[in-house]
Amino acid sequence: MNSLSQRFQWLQWSLLSLSAGALTTLAFAPFDLSWLVFLTLAVAFYFWNKLPARQAAISAWLFALGLQGTGVSWIFYSVHTHGSAPVFFAVLLVFLLSCFLALFTALAAYSVNRYLPNKAVLRLMLFYPAGWVLFEWLQGYLFTGFAWMQIGYTQIDLPLSGFAPIFGNHAVGGLVAVCAGVLVLLTRQFKQLNFRFVLSMVLPVILLWVAGALLKTVSWTEKAGDTINVSVIQGNIAQKDKWKPQMKQLTLDRFRDLTLAQQGVDLFVWPETTVPDYLHRVTPYIRQLSLDMQQRDADLLLGIFVKNDENRILNSTLNINGGVYHKRHLVPLGEYVPFRFLIEFFNRFVKIPMSDIDSGQDDQVLLIAAGVPLAVTICFEEAFARNVIKDLPEAKLLINMSNDAWFEANHSEASIHNITNSACANTYSVNYK
Repeated sequence: MNSLSQRFQWLQWSLLSLSAGALTTLAFAPFDLSWLVFLTLAVAFYFWNKLPARQAAISAWLFALGLQGTGVSWIFYSVHTHGSAPVFFAVLLVFLLSCFLALFTALAAYSVNRYLPNKAVLRLMLFYPAGWVLFEWLQGYLFTGFAWMQIGYTQIDLPLSGFAPIFGNHAVGGLVAVCAGVLVLLTRQFKQLNFRFVLSMVLPVILLWVAGALLKTVSWTEKAGDTINVSVIQGNIAQKDKWKPQMKQLTLDRFRDLTLAQQGVDLFVWPETTVPDYLHRVTPYIRQLSLDMQQRDADLLLGIFVKNDENRILNSTLNINGGVYHKRHLVPLGEYVPFRFLIEFFNRFVKIPMSDIDSGQDDQVLLIAAGVPLAVTICFEEAFARNVIKDLPEAKLLINMSNDAWFEANHSEASIHNITNSACANTYSVNYK
C-alpha cells in the first residue's frame, strides 16, 4: 500500500508539473494571460521545495518540457510543412529540442535543492528566482543559445515590465519568480497568517509592483532628429510558392509596384529574404530600384541572400543605395546544423532551402538610411537582447525584418508592420530615437 501510495504521489506531481508548464505558454502572446505565469510557476516552486533534489530536478524538467514543448511547437511547421519532413521526424525533432531546453530548468532546481540551505523562505524568495534567472540566461548562450519562452516577456502589459529598461528581461523574469515564491509561502502559512508575515513577505511585493508601475510612466528615449516617414511593404507571397521559378518575376514586380505606389516616403522596408534569388543574379533589378529611390530621395532596405568570397551564403539586408548587413545569429537546424557531421542525416528527412549558411561578422558597419544610423536584426536575432542592443547607442532606429511564413503565418513582415493577410504597404511617421 505504501509503495502504491508513493507511485500515486509520483504520478500526481509529475502530471501537475508537466501541465503547469504547458499552461504557462498561455501567459505569452498571442494568448496574453499574463497573470497565469504567477500561478503555474508557484505550482512548480511548491513541488521543488517539497521534493528531494533528484525528484525536484525531474519535476522541473517536466515543467520546462511542457513549457518548451508547447512554446516551440511552431518549429513543426517549418520542418514538416515547408521542409517536407515526415510527421514523426518533425514531432521527434520538437520533442528532442524541448527535452534539451528543459535540462536548464532541471539543473536550476537540482542545484538549489542539492547545494543550498533548506530554508523555505530563502528558497522561494531568493534561491529559486536566482537559479531561474541564471539558467535561463545560460539557455540563451550555450551552443549559440535558444532564448525562447523567457518568462519576463509575459509581463509586457503588467507593472513589472517597468524594470526592463533598467535591469533587462531576465531581471523581470526573476521578479516574476519572486512573486510566485511569495504565493507558495502564502499557501503554506494560510492558516497562520499574521500581520508580521504580511508585512515581511507581501509588502515588498506590493512595493515592487508600485515601483514597476511608476517606472512604466517614464519615457526612456527622447527625440533626436527630424521625423521620417517609413513605409513597410508586404507582398504576402506564400512560402510554398516563394522559390518556384515562375513566381520570381511576379514577386519582384509586386514588391516594386507596391513600393512605387507610395508617396512622401523617406525609407522603405521590405521583409527578410524578399528577393527569391542571390544578389549577384538580380543586379539589373537592384540597379533599377536604386534609380527609382534616387529620384524620390529615399532609401530602401530589402532582404536577400548574398554569396561571399568563399561562395558561402549569407542572409542579408541590403540598402540599395549602399551598405549591407549580414545576419549574425543563425537559427539552429533552420539556417545551420550545430554539428556538421549531422548535416547529411538531417537532410535525409528535411529539405529546407538555405539551411546551411554562414553568419556575418560580429562587428559590422551600421546601415545608414534616411540620414539615420540603423540597428538591423533579422528574424531570430530579435529574441536575444544582446543582439538588439549591440549597435546602441550609435544606432538611432531599430528595425527587425522577418519571414514568418515559415511558421504558417502566411506573410512576411517587419517589426513595425500591422500584420494583414493581403499584399499591402503601410506608411508610418517615425520620430527616430
